[in-house]
Amino acid sequence: MTTYATLDDLLAAATNGWEELAQRGGMSALVDGGLLYATAQASDRSAWSLEAQAAADAALVRLNDALVRASSHADTYMFPRYRTVMPLAPEVVQASALPSVVAAIALQRLYGTSVPEEVRKGTQWAHDYLRDLSKGVVSLGAVDVTVAQPAGHVITRVPAKAFDWAGY
Repeated sequence: MTTYATLDDLLAAATNGWEELAQRGGMSALVDGGLLYATAQASDRSAWSLEAQAAADAALVRLNDALVRASSHADTYMFPRYRTVMPLAPEVVQASALPSVVAAIALQRLYGTSVPEEVRKGTQWAHDYLRDLSKGVVSLGAVDVTVAQPAGHVITRVPAKAFDWAGY
C-alpha cells in the first residue's frame, strides 16, 4: 500500500502540532505531545511510565493508519485517471499537493464524528482537490502526458474514408 503523506506532513496539517496529534491519536490522557514526539523519533522515553509509552506506541500506529486510509481514499479518486502509472513514483507525489491533501484528510478523520466546523472548513480544499483531480481540472504534473484522457471522456481517431462511393 502506497502512503502519500508522512507523519511530518500530518504534523504540518495539525494547527497545534504534536499536542493536537497526541489528543487525536492518543485516545488516552497519558499521551502528550512530548511523548508522542519522542515515540515518533525513537528517542529516550524513560521519563514516562511504561503504560504511557504503550499508549504512545498505539497512538503512533493510529496516526499511521489514518495516513494509510487517507491515501487509499485519494487512490479512489486518482485510479480512473492514473491507473496506467499507479503506483505513483515518489518524486511525482512529492512534487504534487498529494502529501498535504492526504495529511489534511487524515487529520480530519482523526477527529471522528466530532469534527469541529473550523477543521471541516479548513480541510474542504483537500476534498475539492481530489474531486478536481479526478475530473481533470488539476493534474499531478508530468504523469499526465502518459494518461490518454480524463475519466469519462473518449476520444477516437479514424483514418479518412478510403471507399469511393462515386463508383457505384
